[in-house]
Amino acid sequence: MNPSIWIAARLRLNDTGSGANTTGVAIASIGVAVAVAVMEITLGVVMGFKTGITDRVLGFDPEVSVLPAYDYPSGESDPHISASPELLGYIASSLPQASASISLSQPGIIKTDSDFAALYFMASDTTHDFSFERGNIVDGTFPDYSDPRQANSIVVSSATARALGLSTGDKVNACFIVNEAVKLRRFTIAGIYESGFEERDNTGAYASLRAMQSVAGVDSLSGTRIDIRFPGSLADIEDGASRLQQTLVDAYSAGSIPQLYPVDNIRHTGAVFFNWLDLLDTNVVVIFILMICVAGFTLVSSMFIIILDRIPTIGLLRSIGARKSMVERIFVVMAMRIVAIGLAASNIVGLGFLIFQQHTGLFKLDPKMYYLSTVPVQINPAWMLVLNLGVVAAAYLILILPSRLAGSVSPASTLRYE
Repeated sequence: MNPSIWIAARLRLNDTGSGANTTGVAIASIGVAVAVAVMEITLGVVMGFKTGITDRVLGFDPEVSVLPAYDYPSGESDPHISASPELLGYIASSLPQASASISLSQPGIIKTDSDFAALYFMASDTTHDFSFERGNIVDGTFPDYSDPRQANSIVVSSATARALGLSTGDKVNACFIVNEAVKLRRFTIAGIYESGFEERDNTGAYASLRAMQSVAGVDSLSGTRIDIRFPGSLADIEDGASRLQQTLVDAYSAGSIPQLYPVDNIRHTGAVFFNWLDLLDTNVVVIFILMICVAGFTLVSSMFIIILDRIPTIGLLRSIGARKSMVERIFVVMAMRIVAIGLAASNIVGLGFLIFQQHTGLFKLDPKMYYLSTVPVQINPAWMLVLNLGVVAAAYLILILPSRLAGSVSPASTLRYE
């Protein structure tokens, strides 16, 4: 065993009985524990926010979408896009792991006897995964749109239901203006949802694709966009969208497809939310720097106290031939014991809080402000391990300079100190 480690392991942190020594060690341990616990909680909550908000955004908008053809000379876009076999083939060749579905959004007005509300009716084909929509239902059920008998069932938000005095089972009239013609439809409220995204809840309703295609006057292969669910990180999604766009440009240039279809991705359509999430990274860096400064200050202060109380021990070690580097390592190891105590306490407190919040959701949020009803938590063991190792490395580097004080003490000075 290394002599420095062997000696440091056998020296008590408060062996002299000094009150200042004991208080300094306690303060340093608490400082490290508080700093690391704050960093762990910050990391867990920020990662939870990112995951929660991203899931919400992806619930409304697909990772990648192909939009109706755009005519560059006139600057106009077609109102609808057809999911032709050729177009779907190019999508499959560019994004093999992706799944494509037809989506159609149609503006309309829901009218009751005393009031009305302008809404966007959102519809997707039966290949779409409706797990997100079903998870937001607070009353009633989300219709099975594969059943033709439920084609006239719709789902409205709780905000719309409160404004119009609607409840599940009610029948409402909807008015649509298509090609300067007014079309009327009668729907049944099958369910009421609440997503926490106030902007979407105030203007969104779900309907069957069959009903919306009938309103728009298009065939069963047409919609306002083709939704592409593409697994991967945001960087992967952007790369996939660029790859698909280039494939469609090449196909248009070669005359394989008659029109050029623009490709969009979630990073663009959800830019407001993702830019907000990017700002959280800056907050995390600031908090981490502040907490490292707090922990470093308390550690350095405690180390100075330990060194001053151990001057006779330093003199004894130097008089029997211990080198400066050996004495320095002894006191660094002693201070790292304080770090270990603080880390143990911080993991109990920090991870304990995160686990408690993850299972109970005790701490609530205002969904109108934060889009989520509870403080989100995500515990990533790898990131927590990196955080702990990073704190150990930072503490070691911080302690190198004050340890030079212990190594600079000479045997003769210890006699004057006594």
